[in-house]
Amino acid sequence: MCQLSKVEKYPPSRIIQLILEGFEEKVLKSKVLWDCLTCNSCLQNCPMEINFADVVRIARYKMRKEEEQNPEELIAHKGIYTSIPEIMSQYSIRPKRDLSWIPKECKTSQKGEILYFVGCLPFFKFEFQGLDEIAISTLQLLCKVEDNPIVVLEDEMCCGHDIYWGQGEIDEFIELGKKNLKKFEEAQVSTIITACAECYRTFKVDYTQIFDDFEEKYEVKHIIEYVYDNWKNETIEFAHPNEKEEKIQFTFHDPCRLSRFLPKENKIIEKSREIFNAFKTLGYDFKEMVHNQKNSLCCGVSCWMNCNEKSKALRYKRMLEAKEVASLMLTSCPKCNIHLTCVQNDFPDLADVKIMDFIEFIIKHIEVK
Repeated sequence: MCQLSKVEKYPPSRIIQLILEGFEEKVLKSKVLWDCLTCNSCLQNCPMEINFADVVRIARYKMRKEEEQNPEELIAHKGIYTSIPEIMSQYSIRPKRDLSWIPKECKTSQKGEILYFVGCLPFFKFEFQGLDEIAISTLQLLCKVEDNPIVVLEDEMCCGHDIYWGQGEIDEFIELGKKNLKKFEEAQVSTIITACAECYRTFKVDYTQIFDDFEEKYEVKHIIEYVYDNWKNETIEFAHPNEKEEKIQFTFHDPCRLSRFLPKENKIIEKSREIFNAFKTLGYDFKEMVHNQKNSLCCGVSCWMNCNEKSKALRYKRMLEAKEVASLMLTSCPKCNIHLTCVQNDFPDLADVKIMDFIEFIIKHIEVK
């Protein structure tokens, strides 16, 4: 089941066996656990339900603290995007984010009931093109549906996902969480909306495990759930049909954090399919890739770790699956968007598949009743 084992010798079951037999120190010293994608594919069919990604996360903390290992050479983009949350976790740091992307027609506030947690998108735009549209589209939808201004914080902190899972920096993650909780309380919010799969998983699961009463104080919704709930409540409807004679075929790349990192009772993947199937009446045809939903392939890079030829091979395989079924591929993870677009730049034969975020596509087909 291990996706990494498709491009290198990597047996999670053997690693677990070594740990059980008392060779934990040997495993930690080998540095082999820095290679893991933490995609959690191995959990899906594990009869003992061993969460290997959790084992890796804790091991990375121990490799840093006990073995004094530094994975700096494995971090993509010279560590820029992992340095940002590390700096933010420091007590005295108060970021001032660029809010120039906010559409003029959208009313925002520093206090209110609904918070749009933007995430790291404002930091990505200096190196990656087109990602602002994710934030713009999300806020436009929220402003269309809600009567009151949406909270968007200029001093928003990173959720901490990448340093928690990729670097094993648990202490810094907890400090970021404390700062985020303080901001949420000051803003008097009760609902947190995000368009990022990683932010969603972090708030939905990790924060609730670490911080008391988080789940009681805050309702966390991914933008997919927000669209679904308002569609079912008949607050919005899907409109603006495709007027071409042939139906446009599209598919969806399920991010690891939505497909394999949520509690079993979470139905966000099923909800996304209900939405996509509703588009058949608008001139679109939803097609699944060979590997989909809980068996979806990983984009090959997790937490900015191990962006190399092996991960490129995994991305290439994923894009081939998309090309076989559709001319448009949606996803709901900005990093999946970045990594899959990157492999298109290297392989022109993949460039004819358009990659869009879920909300970029949906916002063009929504009418508020």
